[in-house]
Amino acid sequence: MVLNEEQWIKELREKRIAYGISQGRLAVASGITREYLNKIESGKMKPSKELLNTLHKELAKFNPEAPLTMLFDYVKIRFPTLDIQHIIKDILKLNINYMLHENYGRYSYTEHYSLGDIFIYTSADEEKGVLLELKGRGC
Repeated sequence: MVLNEEQWIKELREKRIAYGISQGRLAVASGITREYLNKIESGKMKPSKELLNTLHKELAKFNPEAPLTMLFDYVKIRFPTLDIQHIIKDILKLNINYMLHENYGRYSYTEHYSLGDIFIYTSADEEKGVLLELKGRGC
């Protein structure tokens, strides 16, 4: 744990440089200007505790040794099965009774189930299987 604010700011600057992150990049990620971050690092400005926490949290995201994280905004997955109950209940862990069923589909599927931004398409054609489409908040 950092003993005082000056030591913490010195540590922040050293970590930022070690991670290869510019002041501008850290400032944008933290919601402040590069000039303001420069003044903080040089000791000319005293940041709030809230801003210090934000800087620490944002800098941690740039740690090159941190595990890789990914965020999907859109994904389609085809399952080679016609068992839509299995996909909804066992894979998605959803209750099929909460889903809206429609007798039409897209991508040449004949019907679909939906819940918000989650769409499950199905067809009697065994070659197509079940298509899971996740977008936006459904991911």
